[in-house]
Order: sequence, then C-alpha cells, then structure tokens
Amino acid sequence: MLFQTAVASVFLLNFRFGSALTVAVMAVAVIWPGALAPEVQMMMTATAWSDRSSVSFVKIRYAG
Repeated sequence: MLFQTAVASVFLLNFRFGSALTVAVMAVAVIWPGALAPEVQMMMTATAWSDRSSVSFVKIRYAG
C-alpha cells in the first residue's frame, strides 16, 4: 500500500555565477580604483550578464 505525504513547503535558491563576478568586479573597482581598466570592467560585466550558469538548491519539507 502506498501512502502519499503532503508537501508542507518548498524552498528554491538559484545563485548565478555572473552575479558573483559582477559583485567582485565592483568591489575591486571600489577598493583599488586603478586596478582594472574601464574596458576590462565593461567586458567582465557584459560577460557576467550573458553567463547563464548557476547553482540551484531545492529543499522540500514534507508534512507528517
């Protein structure tokens, strides 16, 4: 006999690597203003925006 358990909650977290790269470039630009040329900053930001790679985390909690 099969029992069906009700789902109490679902949590989904999707973290894009492009977002982390953009934050890192902005932090370097603020901390060391002359470290990266503006062209490099623009290229890395454009690459990060077009990158669709990500890490997903799904947590499902069952009732009962």
